[in-house]
Amino acid sequence: MRAMSALVAAGLMLGGMTARAEAPQVKRSTNDPERLAPFGLLLDAGIPDGPGLSAAFRPTRRVRLHLGATHNGIRLGGRAGITLLPKRGWYTPSFTFEVGHTLTVSSDTVARRMADISQPPLFSMERVGYSYASTHLGFEVGKPGDVMFFLRAGVSWVELHVPNVEDLAEPFIRSLGESGAQGGRFIYMMPSAKFGLVLYFG
Repeated sequence: MRAMSALVAAGLMLGGMTARAEAPQVKRSTNDPERLAPFGLLLDAGIPDGPGLSAAFRPTRRVRLHLGATHNGIRLGGRAGITLLPKRGWYTPSFTFEVGHTLTVSSDTVARRMADISQPPLFSMERVGYSYASTHLGFEVGKPGDVMFFLRAGVSWVELHVPNVEDLAEPFIRSLGESGAQGGRFIYMMPSAKFGLVLYFG
């Protein structure tokens, strides 16, 4: 019986020593400045999507996904994208690919925005919307796992949907159709840029 009691006491002592030895390691891991914070909020502004707010998810240190809403000054839209971050630390280059769509616009909203008589007739712009895909190179700076600021630039491919295209003025059609038009769809490429920040949590 005494031998059993001695073994139990020795086991309790060893368990206490192990717990005390592991406690500092847990603390160091919690205070790791580069620990992975998988969730975040992305706020940005740019062309062609306008200001936006997205939910961000980072499954690994080198990949970040985002999904959210945008507003181009006239109408709401939505977008999704992926960003590759090849370098760890307070500074990293970035590569981003995004796709998005801006909803159609009412003729009343367009009427308030148009003050130039050279613009196309309002009744032909009743349901104008556009889709886009953007490819950007840039860089991010900040505190990993907390907040990162970014600046990007690249190109966007925009598909403009224009119903009643036959009612548009000829100069407007030519300006939109420089890179190709089919039916009521105009496709063109344009330079684009974006700046913003990501707030991480979790």
